[in-house]
Amino acid sequence: MSEKEKILNDEQMEEISGGHHHHHNHEHEVEKYEGQHGWITKDAAGNVTFTDKTGNVGTFSASDWQKLCGQWSYTGNPEFYITTIDNSELRGVLAGL
Repeated sequence: MSEKEKILNDEQMEEISGGHHHHHNHEHEVEKYEGQHGWITKDAAGNVTFTDKTGNVGTFSASDWQKLCGQWSYTGNPEFYITTIDNSELRGVLAGL
């Protein structure tokens, strides 16, 4: 068998468990949550700029962000859950911690 015959094309890769997935699948996942989640940007020190789902921007120190993550650590993905909450609500939670 030649080296060229050993290479699988995209169609063949789709049939393999764990194989290559087309980018459009990821786009579908993002679209599923569009408008329901904000997004997180971290700097090198771990400080967070969080744009919530309404477009409001808030900044959190690394230690404050870790406190918030600790609040929802039981979810297994606290940052995903946090992105569903408005900045004003996060500030309220943080004030109570």
